[in-house]
Amino acid sequence: MELRPDINLLMRREIYTLLTITIVVILSVIIIQVLVVTFDPDTENTEFVTYVWSWVAGGIIGMWVFAPWLVYLWIINLRYSIEDERVVVHKGIITKKSVSIPYSAVTDFTLSRSLYERWLEIGTLMIQTAGQSPQGGGQEGKLEGLTEFDSLHATLRAKVKAYRGSEHQEKAPTANAQSSEVEVLQSILEEVKRIGRKRD
Repeated sequence: MELRPDINLLMRREIYTLLTITIVVILSVIIIQVLVVTFDPDTENTEFVTYVWSWVAGGIIGMWVFAPWLVYLWIINLRYSIEDERVVVHKGIITKKSVSIPYSAVTDFTLSRSLYERWLEIGTLMIQTAGQSPQGGGQEGKLEGLTEFDSLHATLRAKVKAYRGSEHQEKAPTANAQSSEVEVLQSILEEVKRIGRKRD
């Protein structure tokens, strides 16, 4: 099954995130300006505006010129493949990367929905594997911008459960084969002991 994120909704989430960053930066600089001009008699308001606000404005304008295009390129190159034995995340703008996550390594799926994602009715499914800690923010893969996140979450959990169930069924015959091998070896040992007693 091939999936793609909802481009419009995921792009809106990223634009809202850029807008939040812009507002936080502007408010922070305003607070710093008030504190510096108030407590430092050598600094005038015009000096602060000339030096600090020019850099802040340049940084914000640069962010708004380049970041939306980079985010858009990242989103349109993002796709997910849900296969019988693994999940594959295809991503990349210049360098393409495919991350293959086998169900045998998956420990859990975490559904994450930020404030903007809840508002836009999308979700992010994070794939945890052995060695990755959910508290540390580590995950092997992320499926972002999903509109049908609940059903996909249930489907992936069922696939992992089915995969692990088939894995246990495959191991059961080998356990029987091992016990029959042990019986054969024990019978050979008894035969060797019996032959050794006859020789004595």
